[in-house]
Amino acid sequence: MSSIKLAFRNIQKNKSYSLINILGLTLAFTLCLLVFSVVIEENSYDKSWSKADRIYRINTIENTKGIEGEIPQAFANLGLELKRQFPEVEASSAIFPRNIFLKLDNDETVQINSLFLHKEAFDILDFEILEGKPLETVAGKRNIMIDQEFKEKYFKDENVIGKIIKTSDPLLDRNEMIDFIITGVFKKLPYNSTLRSSVITFSSVMKRELSKNGDGYYQDQYISLKPNTDINEFTKKVNSWYKDFLNDSAVTNYTFRFQPLQEVYMNPLAQSSISGNKRSSTIILGIAILVLIISSINFINLYAVRTIKKIKSFNLHKIMGANRFFLIKILLIETQIIFLFSAILSIIIYLLAISPLELFLNFKLVYIHEIFPTIIFSFLIAVILLGGIIGLYPALIISNIKPAQALKNKISKVSNSEVWTKRTLIIVQFCISLIVIFGLITMKSQMNLIQNSPKGINTDNLLNIKSLYLSENSNSIKNELLKNPAIENVSISAWSPNMSPGFFSRNVDNKDNPDQKIMVNFIGGDKDLVPMLDIKLIEGRLLRESDYYGYPKPNPQYEGDEVNNVLITKSTAKTLGIKTLGIPYKGLDIIPVGIVEDFHSESFHESIKPTVILAQSNQEYGNILIKIKEGQEKSANHGIGVVMKKFFPDRYINYEWVDELEAKNYQKETKQAQLFTFFSFLALFISALGVTGLILQSVEQRTKEVGIRKVLGASVVSISNLFAKEYLYLIIMAVILSSPIAWYLANKWLEDFAYKTEIQWWFFGVSGLIILLTTLITVNIQTIKAALANPVDSLREE
Repeated sequence: MSSIKLAFRNIQKNKSYSLINILGLTLAFTLCLLVFSVVIEENSYDKSWSKADRIYRINTIENTKGIEGEIPQAFANLGLELKRQFPEVEASSAIFPRNIFLKLDNDETVQINSLFLHKEAFDILDFEILEGKPLETVAGKRNIMIDQEFKEKYFKDENVIGKIIKTSDPLLDRNEMIDFIITGVFKKLPYNSTLRSSVITFSSVMKRELSKNGDGYYQDQYISLKPNTDINEFTKKVNSWYKDFLNDSAVTNYTFRFQPLQEVYMNPLAQSSISGNKRSSTIILGIAILVLIISSINFINLYAVRTIKKIKSFNLHKIMGANRFFLIKILLIETQIIFLFSAILSIIIYLLAISPLELFLNFKLVYIHEIFPTIIFSFLIAVILLGGIIGLYPALIISNIKPAQALKNKISKVSNSEVWTKRTLIIVQFCISLIVIFGLITMKSQMNLIQNSPKGINTDNLLNIKSLYLSENSNSIKNELLKNPAIENVSISAWSPNMSPGFFSRNVDNKDNPDQKIMVNFIGGDKDLVPMLDIKLIEGRLLRESDYYGYPKPNPQYEGDEVNNVLITKSTAKTLGIKTLGIPYKGLDIIPVGIVEDFHSESFHESIKPTVILAQSNQEYGNILIKIKEGQEKSANHGIGVVMKKFFPDRYINYEWVDELEAKNYQKETKQAQLFTFFSFLALFISALGVTGLILQSVEQRTKEVGIRKVLGASVVSISNLFAKEYLYLIIMAVILSSPIAWYLANKWLEDFAYKTEIQWWFFGVSGLIILLTTLITVNIQTIKAALANPVDSLREE
């Protein structure tokens, strides 16, 4: 008990040092708690299913040279065929998300991202049925089941089993109505799952056999394997079987990979609203650990600052009979008190920050809330262990000094090894701060590149009405919209900017390398699409009404196929070797009549792909792109609503501003940049605390030297420079040591982008300059205080 009292007394005697330590540790602990919570949550996805370790998604790998890649789908009914052929397969089902539009009793339309699946999915996933018998499907209607939360929200106190719900799907004919029937109510699925939904729609198995020609319709498919199945051996068997399954004449370069369901969240392989990013998660986790290291180094340095003040009192205890173990125990208790107090403060801040963090990330930390007691208990154990490890070094230093030296003031000069230890720790702090700041500069530079680089298309004030069944009304709708003076132009298109590279693609031989294929994407729209998007014409002419034809045939080998007049991009002409316009290009059934400038049809994560623009009229399905005059958005929106109500009175209309879609493409990078800004500030602040510790130590050791210099006429500036000069060398060392690491990590982050910023020499200079200015300000604040002190006071001791 006396040891604890003594430890508390020491903390109270050194309030300023204790507060600095507590502040630094609290910030670092809070950051680690928040970051670890996010990482744990993201790594918990799809682990709550009872067969989680045996559920796999079937992915298709394209091995054709030139167009290698992996997609998260496989040919329809492949899973069912695998179940017939391999005893290892326990169950198989197509499972895929799709929007459905339910028209409720009050005429409200609800857009739900429903999960479509086969009945056999019940043998793969865990569904707890609360009401009804959903597996007993009702013929002639689309069977759905809803979770209890959806029921409480829209059908409270109703018996929903057998309830009929109409649809307002914009992809259906205006006279066509599909009835949904509720056949069951199930317990809410785990939030931390890529296969979560509040509405399940039963889908019938497609009535088609797996093609022996190596082609077919793609579908999201999952299988569950029997326990103890070796997935690597199973994969080899499946790919070997598929090769033998195909006809001798079939030419295919497809193989299949079975991706564990637990890996899908971090590696979705396609755009998904429920997905993470393993690289981003690792980067943020690494930074949190680095900030904790900075804070721990601060504690060691600040503890060392107090060495001189504490040595006399501690060695008096030695003279009075206290052994070395007693002194180490007191110092470790003092360390643990500071660490635990910081931990308690960080837990309080953590609890207050959880909700804002969820709002910022735009997803819930459901799993963390479930295991919160375990998180806190593990955190406190980790803090105690960390406090013991970090507190041991300064405790051993102080307890090892002999009483005679302490009482004779023979320890004012610290050994060279201790000086270099502290300098090394400061260099490590600077290196960490430099890496974080360098990362922030790189991110900001990349985002500036994205925002300021020409995209080849103009999407300002461009409204997209997404996915409509237009029937034969496309021209009528367009003409009606153009009557609105607030609308500049309208185009009916089978494609919309920043959504995909095209609405279908074809592979052609690479003329420069016959062993390789080139994938060419097709964009379809009416003649006004290119002018409305301000896509620049380089050579030839634009498309006109006489160019309207049907789609090219999927298979170009038949004679008599329709040949289309098209536009091609500049890079497409170069890739395909097209030098003269107006000549048919055999492999694609096209006649290029114009060449346009390259444009980004996707985000900067993807390279610009070979693209062909078709002219299409009276499209049955498509999007309506509307260019609105600047400043007249309100008037245009009202008029658009009236027209849509006229042609689609019972349909849900999905309006999207294209520039907002562009911003969503970089939402994760924007949030990363915001986080890095915060991390950089935090790293700088905590590093400044470390410098404060070291400079206070230097000032205390050299108090008499400062006094003598003042008596001899030294100025405040010269004394300040005397201390600052040492840190200049440390920062230069840190820049030299950290630059290769910062460059490597920045380049790894940029690998996600096809179009990336160049890392400039000034990135290193600015990072070092920020550290230098922060350090100089911190050093000068402390040294100027010492320099302004009365030299008589500093020389009086001895």
